[in-house]
Amino acid sequence: MRLTTVRSLLTGLAVGLIVLSLGGLALADPPPAPKVSTFAPAEDLENQVAEYIERLEKSVKSEEEYKDSESKLAKDANTLIVISLALGLHDKDNKYKAAAPAMMKAAQELVGVKDFDSAEKGVAAVKAAAASKAGGADKLQWKKAYSLGMLMKKVPLISTKLKRYVKGKRFKSKAEDTAGFTAVLAVIGQASLVDTHEVKNPDDMEKWYKFCAEMRDSAAAINAAIRAGDKDAADDAMKKLAENCDTCHEVFHPEEDK
Repeated sequence: MRLTTVRSLLTGLAVGLIVLSLGGLALADPPPAPKVSTFAPAEDLENQVAEYIERLEKSVKSEEEYKDSESKLAKDANTLIVISLALGLHDKDNKYKAAAPAMMKAAQELVGVKDFDSAEKGVAAVKAAAASKAGGADKLQWKKAYSLGMLMKKVPLISTKLKRYVKGKRFKSKAEDTAGFTAVLAVIGQASLVDTHEVKNPDDMEKWYKFCAEMRDSAAAINAAIRAGDKDAADDAMKKLAENCDTCHEVFHPEEDK
């Protein structure tokens, strides 16, 4: 057998193995999503929609404010995408269910703006979409429609406020806020399940699903504890959430620790 023929066969075999490997990675589907009500109450997500729209409006109050808040606006708009997705897929009726697809589209467009005028129009479009009744939520599904990187940058910002607000008397006085924060963290955990681009090794796919589900469920446990007024349970769940985040980063981003 000629050397060139052997090389061709080996090259073909290598390509085939790569395709099979990538195919296996793609075929490792995430576990079925639980009902949204089991990890993120509709009421808490509704409150967060109003909160995020208010934050977006503040970011475009003036051109100077926009320049100072440009990256924050993008992260807020990106987070609003997954909040809208969760409300559209929610098994409980809610005030934004019919508006969810339009909200998602407007928020997606807002993430990509590059100037003040476009941002101002984009925020107005998000607000208008939130009031729409366009429908189409039945076509939504848990799939990538957002930037996972931006979501991961948003997580520590939400967590910092959560830690501050669950201390002392604030545990009860800020319960509505912290319930909203934890609902958003739970939704981010669920949304992360379906974006597996961080998984470079097919053998780590199940770990990714496990970490994302644990993030979702730990945040949901904090939410339930806050709603029940049980600070000890909230503290325990917050420790589990922190441990989950640390362990996940050790596996998928060890370079950050170094």
